Amino acid sequence: MTSAKRIAYYYTYLTVGVITVISIIFYVLLVLFPQVFLPYRIWLFVAFLLLNGVLIYFVGKRYAAYMIERIDNTYQSEKAFIGNASHELNNPLTAIQGECEITLMRERMPAEYQGSLQRILSETKRIIRLMKHLMFLSKGEEEILKTASEPIFLAEFLMQFMEKRIQFSPDSFAFNLEVNPQLLKMALENIIGNALKYSGDKTVEIRLRGSVLEIEDQGIGIPPDELSRIFQPFYRATNTRGYAGNGIGLSLSIRILHIYGAEVTITSALGKGTKVRIGF
Repeated sequence: MTSAKRIAYYYTYLTVGVITVISIIFYVLLVLFPQVFLPYRIWLFVAFLLLNGVLIYFVGKRYAAYMIERIDNTYQSEKAFIGNASHELNNPLTAIQGECEITLMRERMPAEYQGSLQRILSETKRIIRLMKHLMFLSKGEEEILKTASEPIFLAEFLMQFMEKRIQFSPDSFAFNLEVNPQLLKMALENIIGNALKYSGDKTVEIRLRGSVLEIEDQGIGIPPDELSRIFQPFYRATNTRGYAGNGIGLSLSIRILHIYGAEVTITSALGKGTKVRIGF
């Protein structure tokens, strides 16, 4: 169920609940004290209607204000997203154009042409990777869940990410879940890749305890006032400017994991490291 539907149901249940309580109060007053309230039953009915009308007005106003704020936030988010996506696509395209223009300025040796083509190929792969991520982010949850899923054993699945800088300690190889392996690989690859990238030559620990996966590094950490913003597409912490990336990988990973019902929490200490906890 989407958050918008949950909010709609919340306000509906709130309205119905309060109207029910008011109705019961008026009914009890008429039954227990008929000699007092029965002669004024018409006025009680009018008061009942007025109270319910006021209630519906304020609840409706609050719900409308919430939805307007939500729409405005979505608009601003989409506007920023388009601007950032355009900027990220413009950089490699500009690099490709510049490389072509420089190469065509004069005759060159075969090795120079090969070097130029390699740089163009690298930027082209960067564009393709970014476009794939953007296309995925544009899909709805139902569309993503329709993709082929299969049962996997998580500990065994994690073995594909192992390298000399990673310490992996599973408590069991029995935990399994039903997912699209390619999507889960994309999600975990981004998170583990970030841990390795920002840790220099230090070790990254991956722990699996039942259905809880923890990925902890000893890297640069995340500034405390920026921790809540790192889930936004294209957002990069201020201390990551010297590292390659476009800020879309983590938001992509979080979305994939949330679609499969996982809860993700990130804790970090600046200059000490970051821990990502994924509860499936």
